[in-house]
Amino acid sequence: MGRAKRELQEHEDRIMAIEAIAIEVKAIIHDGDNDETSSAEDPDADKRAYASVFQAWADGKISGTAEEVFEAVNNVLEF
Repeated sequence: MGRAKRELQEHEDRIMAIEAIAIEVKAIIHDGDNDETSSAEDPDADKRAYASVFQAWADGKISGTAEEVFEAVNNVLEF
């Protein structure tokens, strides 16, 4: 696998993991009927999402640099 493909796959995996965490802590809401997500607009849930994502990153469950993870969380939480 080429470097670009590998980096793209890592990014997609990172986004999927962050979305799962954000849904779990109720920072975003998943509409199963339309397969869409939307912001819960809950600042406390957003804080829980950041904390949970960075804990998962520290535990090695999410790849990337701290900056890449931070940017990905921002992208997931900001619609």
